[in-house]
Amino acid sequence: MTGQPVQVSATSSPIPPRKALANWVVGAALLAVAATGLALGAVRLFLGENKKETVADAGESPTGNGAMVHLKEEAVTLAGIRAEKLVAQPFRQVVRVPGRLALDETLLAHINPMVEGIIQEVNARLGQEVNPGDVLATLDCREVAQSKLDLVRARLALSHANALHLWTAEVTSNTHELVVALLANKPITEIERMFRNRSLGDLRQQLLTAYSRRLQTKSQYDAVNQPDVLGAVSQSSLLKLRADSEAAEASFFALCEELKFQSAQQLRLSDQKLGDASTAEALSKANLLMLGFSRSEVESLNPLAEGEKVSRYAVRSPIAGTIIEQHAVLRERTGPLVQMFQVANLSRLWLKADVPQRDIVLAQALAGGVVRFDTGDRGAISQEARVLYTGDVVDPNTRTVNLLAGVDNRNRQWKPGMFVEVELVRADPGVLQVPLEAVQRVDTQAFVFVRDSAENFHRIDVTLGREAGGRVEVRDGLKEGIEVVVAGGFILKSELFKEQLAGD
Repeated sequence: MTGQPVQVSATSSPIPPRKALANWVVGAALLAVAATGLALGAVRLFLGENKKETVADAGESPTGNGAMVHLKEEAVTLAGIRAEKLVAQPFRQVVRVPGRLALDETLLAHINPMVEGIIQEVNARLGQEVNPGDVLATLDCREVAQSKLDLVRARLALSHANALHLWTAEVTSNTHELVVALLANKPITEIERMFRNRSLGDLRQQLLTAYSRRLQTKSQYDAVNQPDVLGAVSQSSLLKLRADSEAAEASFFALCEELKFQSAQQLRLSDQKLGDASTAEALSKANLLMLGFSRSEVESLNPLAEGEKVSRYAVRSPIAGTIIEQHAVLRERTGPLVQMFQVANLSRLWLKADVPQRDIVLAQALAGGVVRFDTGDRGAISQEARVLYTGDVVDPNTRTVNLLAGVDNRNRQWKPGMFVEVELVRADPGVLQVPLEAVQRVDTQAFVFVRDSAENFHRIDVTLGREAGGRVEVRDGLKEGIEVVVAGGFILKSELFKEQLAGD
């Protein structure tokens, strides 16, 4: 029966431990509720001694926008009501979005050989640090051997063409000087002395024979073409000697012009052959350069001295970094389509974040700046990253844009593939804002209390905006300079609605 004490005899069975524990918990809860009720009653009793005044605008509810609350100063102090002057302050909005760390693709090398061959040596291993030019593997390749031998043939042809060109140039120059000396009518003995040890080829004999013939016929004609001799020589003989002299002179001049033309033509042909040989050698070198040989290696190549190693081809690392993938196996055939190694410089990584469409403005504001990220774990160390790209296209599936940033990872703290959380921060220089605890609500309407004097407060409805860091932006309803209640607002709300609640 309710309200009657329960008698327990000495022979009654003991209360089970679980039931006793449940009874103890229920009793403790009831005591806590009673204590809370007594405390609130005390505060209400004290506040009830204060006079509440409600002054509403015409046509408004007594508890609506502009409603007044009056509390004695002692009650304000006891209730912990505190007000602060409203001033525009920087508003720092932070949004955390998911991200991931990836390899910096500008510092990543997929290493494939330029030729097909058989792997003879593997000189690197997974995780090894390498420098530019380090040999990672060596192949045996027939194409490399053929390219080296082609270079040998091109070098020999170039050497021959160069020697021939030099000789032709010398002969042409000497022929020109000989023609000039002959046209100057220098004595044959002097000409022989001037050109005795100079290269002229067959041109020397032709020119000197024509020159001697010219001098001989001219001398014979001049000998009989004298006044004291004309009577002793028949007219026909004189005419014949004159014709022979003129023919020899014409033949000499014609030969000079012809030889000058021929020597110049031979020089041009020689120059063309030299150019062709030089081009062939350059092409042979370019072929080796395209196969991955350095210019210094090509210049110092001596395929004939290499012997059986002439077909060896070294696969080198193009960058400094760490070998993060290795697929090279001894005696295995490989080629340009087979990736043997992957080398990455892990001192710098990429941070990729998927920014929702609603936060695109925050991402765009970070262009050229920095973002902070961490792993999201409790106590995790955060780090800054330099923003490289803020995205231009929204993914039709995820409705996000890609944000890309560079991460300094020289201490190797971060690993590619890690998931992180990225902070997108937007700071407005001057925004009216109040603490979240200053905002009271009735249904969907938000309002705050403004302090008019030490004992008078009134309600002002407000339009709120963004929330961040325990504060909320006030877009409409308040002006800078007024005193807004930032603590104890719930007490004022209770006083404001006390009569209405009592009536209900």
